[in-house]
Amino acid sequence: MNVYEGVVHVFRTAFDNPNLELNYLMATGDIREWDSFKNVEILLACEEYFGFRFRSKEIDAIKTVGDLIEISEKKLASKTP
Repeated sequence: MNVYEGVVHVFRTAFDNPNLELNYLMATGDIREWDSFKNVEILLACEEYFGFRFRSKEIDAIKTVGDLIEISEKKLASKTP
């Protein structure tokens, strides 16, 4: 599973923008509508899309799109037998 593509899908859906481009350094505020409420929506959507749950410590560590991708990749790798 390509985590980057999954995260892009989640963001495009959350912002209702099929052409939204992301980069690893983007953070809250880099997209005008990306506020704390949208951030929660994105995290919940990622949990549903990838089939895992973030821990509070992981959520606190997510500051950029790259952080979200990295943590998601680790969570998916730990689910694999």
